[in-house]
Amino acid sequence: MKALGGMLILALGGVAACSGGGEGTGAGGTAGTAGAGGMAGAGGMGGTAGGGMGGDGGSGGVFVPGCPSGIVCGTGDCCAQGSECVIDACLPACATNVRCGADLSVCCGAGEVCVADQCAQPGGNCLDWADCAEGEFCESTLGVCLPQPPPGAATCEYKPPPGPLKPVLEWSWTESTIFPAFHQVINMPVVVDLENDGTPDVVIVTSNNFNASQTAYLRALNGKDGIEKWDAAVDVYADANRVQPRVTPAAADIDGDGFVEIVTGKAGGGLIAFEHDGKVKWTSKQADGTTNWTVALDSATVAIADLEGDGKPEIVVGGAVFDANGVLRFNGGAFFGANTGTYGAVSIIADLDGVMPQEIVSGKKALRSDGTTYWEQAALSDGYPAIADLDLDGKPELVVVSNDTVRVQNPTTGAVIASVEMPGNGLGGPPTIADFDADGRPEIAAANGTAYSVFEFEAGETATLSVKWQKTTQDGSSNRTGSSVFDFQGDGAAEVVYNDECYFRVYDGATGDTLFEEKNPSATIHEYPVVADVDGDNNTEVVLAANDLFHLNGQNGCPYGANGLRHGIYVYGDADDNWVRTRKIWNQHAYHLTNVNANGTVPSPESASWISPFGLNNYRQSNQGAGVFNAPDLQVSLEASLAPCPGGVDLRAFVQNKGTDGVPPGVKVRFYRGNGPDGTFIGETTTTKALLPGQYELVVMPYKTLASDVVMSFYVEVDKDEAGEGGLNECLEDNNGATLGGVECGDLN
Repeated sequence: MKALGGMLILALGGVAACSGGGEGTGAGGTAGTAGAGGMAGAGGMGGTAGGGMGGDGGSGGVFVPGCPSGIVCGTGDCCAQGSECVIDACLPACATNVRCGADLSVCCGAGEVCVADQCAQPGGNCLDWADCAEGEFCESTLGVCLPQPPPGAATCEYKPPPGPLKPVLEWSWTESTIFPAFHQVINMPVVVDLENDGTPDVVIVTSNNFNASQTAYLRALNGKDGIEKWDAAVDVYADANRVQPRVTPAAADIDGDGFVEIVTGKAGGGLIAFEHDGKVKWTSKQADGTTNWTVALDSATVAIADLEGDGKPEIVVGGAVFDANGVLRFNGGAFFGANTGTYGAVSIIADLDGVMPQEIVSGKKALRSDGTTYWEQAALSDGYPAIADLDLDGKPELVVVSNDTVRVQNPTTGAVIASVEMPGNGLGGPPTIADFDADGRPEIAAANGTAYSVFEFEAGETATLSVKWQKTTQDGSSNRTGSSVFDFQGDGAAEVVYNDECYFRVYDGATGDTLFEEKNPSATIHEYPVVADVDGDNNTEVVLAANDLFHLNGQNGCPYGANGLRHGIYVYGDADDNWVRTRKIWNQHAYHLTNVNANGTVPSPESASWISPFGLNNYRQSNQGAGVFNAPDLQVSLEASLAPCPGGVDLRAFVQNKGTDGVPPGVKVRFYRGNGPDGTFIGETTTTKALLPGQYELVVMPYKTLASDVVMSFYVEVDKDEAGEGGLNECLEDNNGATLGGVECGDLN
């Protein structure tokens, strides 16, 4: 029935209060208590809850002929007491503020959410996909595991539109007040959350000279803005705790205290570990536990894993394995996993045969967790390894880059299955494995001194390796740079993220076309850019190191000369925040998604990445796993409370998330007099709480009536600014507004 707007009559004595009031006491009674969704009645008897859950309903003490509730909806329809406007219909108020079903008529139970039109109870808390059960995804706003809609179900998804990459610089670190001359960064950055505050941090090795005999400092930068986290009094800056400038650190919670530790090379040889706050934890010891282990490490990488799956992580550098206290368990060779000679040991840890413990693997040898030999191919040159299931038979293949050759080897024997010479010149850097062309099968990628190339593997009686594409690059110094991989648009084809001596580039994985190029000099070892959500905003960034020491000295000349030289750390994000979400951690050079949990703990036992239920058959690629495209869908319903009449009305907007991912608080809600956003702007407010799928929040905007306001229409719009631009990537963008018509307020004349 329509709300009659003609006259509002003050309630006298025992006349029923119309809107939202609690129970009054009769004539002259005291104000009633607030009902669910209503304001306290002003002394009327028998006032009942009205106007929706949790809102500011009409004040009591008024009587609206023909509309006792004083709440109108749609085209001026009067809602019954205890109802609220849902889209354009009056429905019984929902005490849990979670609506579900195609018509939103279902009120979910306490603590439930609505995913794909079904009420469901959330699982546990999560930081990313690895914390959730199969069939769940990690919701991005509050970090809870929610059901992933099954294939074919109604799913709210946002997939980035095809188009050019638009990286923009978000922040950079180029200088410090603490030993400011030490600002050159040639190692891969590490991304971890040091304080468990939800904001990742960037851990870097900074130096003023790249000779292994020189010294450097470990630093930690806030992932939001690049501000240094440790002051000059912290242990990392003590002379005795300086680090080696050419060793790539690793970070993980190695002692079970709930915080990550950082392990890297120590100046003068051996390893040194620091607590999350920069305090020194230990320096490496021989097996006797007292004598320092000070073997020189030239351009090595540190890895952390739980070899036996016993809950006690080990630290691995080359073929040397230490316990979590830094005591040497065995030394299988400091240059185990180097691409010829004694330069840059890059070993990996993997369960080669599906039977724990895991093995330590190089290009020509694998060691068991007790230091004995698992297999050895003495005739092969050593090299940089990676591992994945290339032929999709459920069993992995070992990939090795060695002496300008890419090899595929049997992981349990080391026998060569196929090999191919790399285009260009140089020894070659650590390989990356990913599906570069969206054909469902992984390919191999690696760089040498003059080319970056992607290789196809074909299994069969006579397996083959062939060059898919190659691009000219410049890395005459180390000719061993690494690379990482990320599927920025989520189309199944991964892009290459690579930095040579002169440029940071992103290559199209299928064709090798250059999608982005930025001047970024480096003398190079085997560093590579890191892809992670570095500031915790649920958007992906690329973190890359830069150094110009050699270029300033006239070495490693780049085409742009001195005009493009820079040093430090640079973080790039997407101009439109369209890159698909990813993890907030990248903890070591041998990163492969299952090697570390989102909170920095070490999996025990570690799942084989090539048979992960999340389809993570890759190496040195970042991903978010299940639910990466899940998106919010904001809808809004609008009703009016006539309680303030004749001087005004209260506009009451129910902002609901109908999507499959949460939204943070602070969503804009804009109100207009008229039938659309071209009407007269009334005011703007914002939501105050995060909204999981199905949840809604009531926001109220008062409107002061004018003499000309006889029959009024109003419009509300969510997630739009004054220019009509939205701030969230939703699965639907054309359902963010609602109109309310036929509102009559009347007067007392």
